[in-house]
Amino acid sequence: MSPLVLLHGASGNAATWADTWPDWTAAGLEPVALDLPGRGDTAGSALDSVAELADWLRGECGRRGWTRPVVVGHSLGGAVAQHLALSAGEALGGVVLVSTSARLRVSPMILAAVAGSTAEAPLRLDFAFGDDTPAGVVDRYHAAAAATPPAAAVADWRACDGFDLRDQLAAPGCPVLVVHGDADRLTPPKHQAGLAAALAADRVTLVGVGHMLPWEAPGALARAVAGWWAGASASG
Repeated sequence: MSPLVLLHGASGNAATWADTWPDWTAAGLEPVALDLPGRGDTAGSALDSVAELADWLRGECGRRGWTRPVVVGHSLGGAVAQHLALSAGEALGGVVLVSTSARLRVSPMILAAVAGSTAEAPLRLDFAFGDDTPAGVVDRYHAAAAATPPAAAVADWRACDGFDLRDQLAAPGCPVLVVHGDADRLTPPKHQAGLAAALAADRVTLVGVGHMLPWEAPGALARAVAGWWAGASASG
């Protein structure tokens, strides 16, 4: 079975995916959540380029002996997954793009706020959540994200800001699913609809959900991916 390789977003870490685990495994999937470089169990310094992160992921898949993995990327992780799919899609079983876009421009205010954050006072991303998200969910996210070193967070957001594949989009050599919330302010639904059309991807929209799907709607996200992959793998 192809492993389900999970990539977190900017300022995050592998803990992003903890609440999705029960539904992945209930569907018979084999998830592996990776820390991007510069945090957690991943050796090496943080990388501030999506192209470099895609190269790192390609090497990591080879090192671990993964054959045709299914890469699931949230936000920055989705940018990495896009880059890899467009450069080496035939080596992937599939790609799931969660709350992401072909361009991840970051406002100067956010970049400055990230650069000024510290381990004791990391940047809070309350604005990335849907308005109806319980405060406890937001607080749990920030508690987990506090484990990400400030230097890695800065590199993540710089990687986002430098990412732009709008002129390179085409259907890759693997199945693609785009999943997003209808209340996403960071990567609005119209951008994700355009991404799905350009990549000839399937698309699932979750209602009443913002940008942080792995935290806001982990079960719905995991079930959507599992259902899509069951169909994609059967037809492939």
